[in-house]
Amino acid sequence: MSKRIFSLALTLCLLFTAVCGRIGYIIFSNNYAASTSYNHYSLSIGKKAPTVYYRNGDKATDNKLRYVAVIRPNPKCISELSKLFSQKRVNEITEELRKGYPILVPLEDKPKFRLNYINVYSSFCSSNNLGQLCAKESNGILSYIGDDIGEKNIIFSIDAQGRLLDGDEGTIENKNYDSPEGYRISIDEDIQNVVLNAACDLTSGCVIVMDIKDSSILALVNKPDETYLIKPFSQYAVGSVFKLVVAACAIENNVDVEYTCNGSIKIADSVFSCQNKRAHKTQNLKAALANSCNCYFVNLAQTLGKDALYKTVSDLGFDDETELFDKWIIDNSTLPSLDDLESKGELSLFGFGQGKLSVTPFQMCSFLCTVGNMGFKNEPRLFLDNINNADEKTAVKYPDGESVLSFDTCKTLLEYMNYVVTDGTGKNALSSDKKSAGKTATAQTGQFFMKNEYLNTWFAGVYPYDNPKYAVVVMKEHGKSGSQDCCPIFRTIVEKLMNM
Repeated sequence: MSKRIFSLALTLCLLFTAVCGRIGYIIFSNNYAASTSYNHYSLSIGKKAPTVYYRNGDKATDNKLRYVAVIRPNPKCISELSKLFSQKRVNEITEELRKGYPILVPLEDKPKFRLNYINVYSSFCSSNNLGQLCAKESNGILSYIGDDIGEKNIIFSIDAQGRLLDGDEGTIENKNYDSPEGYRISIDEDIQNVVLNAACDLTSGCVIVMDIKDSSILALVNKPDETYLIKPFSQYAVGSVFKLVVAACAIENNVDVEYTCNGSIKIADSVFSCQNKRAHKTQNLKAALANSCNCYFVNLAQTLGKDALYKTVSDLGFDDETELFDKWIIDNSTLPSLDDLESKGELSLFGFGQGKLSVTPFQMCSFLCTVGNMGFKNEPRLFLDNINNADEKTAVKYPDGESVLSFDTCKTLLEYMNYVVTDGTGKNALSSDKKSAGKTATAQTGQFFMKNEYLNTWFAGVYPYDNPKYAVVVMKEHGKSGSQDCCPIFRTIVEKLMNM
């Protein structure tokens, strides 16, 4: 019995000695053997979100390559650092490598010379003209289209002590990184560039262009682009461009009163004035739109009444919201309530786009699409197709449109809008073919700086008025007048569009 115990003890001692010897060998030797039982050390070269495609199918994201150097903590890699980096950067990298693990270092470009020990890999990056419409920081497209669908890593084997195995250059792991999965959006890259160039001097504001036939967004520009606010989807004091909505209501209800403007009008206890208290004399609806006569539209709102106005506004979608994508919801406007409009003063303000009213440039552009489409209102759209991992496209389904204004109403309103440009406040928007149409606005915001009120200035129009294809809204914050600030931008845009 004692001999058996002695033999067992001796065997255990020998095994313990062997294990200790092996551990000592691993610790003090520089020769490591690869083994599938060892753990791994991973570096992420890139992650991939769903790809965004322009209207024509070209990539708007994941359309460029950037490069990273994978540098391992060994003398051979360190010897090549000077080929890629300044001495200061070499020193920083060398210090970081003392931790004993490989690192990724971004490169400005792909090296044009051969590297023997440092490996260089590419990953996707994006170069586009979408600005904040696409950015996660502004809750743009990339915030809504889903989590990352792919990644590209480099995997290194490490031993039981967490050290890299000698000679291991890493293995690339590609998890769905080259997938075409994503979404085709309605933005036209060429039209987006046209608008960017036209709005180059716009310091603060936005421009949106939509296709009148299907109400899809063709271009959307945010100024300054560094802001985290997508301004076309944000609400602003709208002012006189809203007179187009009031005019649509009047034409639809066969109301075209004449009114003599003396520069101001008193309703109940309130006095409302035209700009600079200018007396426009006798005005009908066409002339009042062209001259942007506030007094006429105050009187018109009182004539139409709150119920007729609110019905038109509601039919046109101003009291609704637009869902651009799953959970990406835009509140089209903020309206005074019917109870608010019981007040003659509030109804008067509503008649020329002031008071408790605020509207997104996007909604104003959607309204113009309805007018240009001869009263047929479509659901506005930004996303056109889903694209799966097999590069198969499925069209995004939108609800059927509906007729909300008569053909004759829209035809008449378009002619009036053209008259605004040829003979009224919108002359600076007149295109060379004289087919521009729209409405100016200089909207009071109720915000002041050093006793001066900030103004939002607008031009909202269509082109060409006799066969509308494009709806365009230009809005400037802290502007002077719609005619001065926004009309020239509109004109520049449509001069380019007429040749596209």
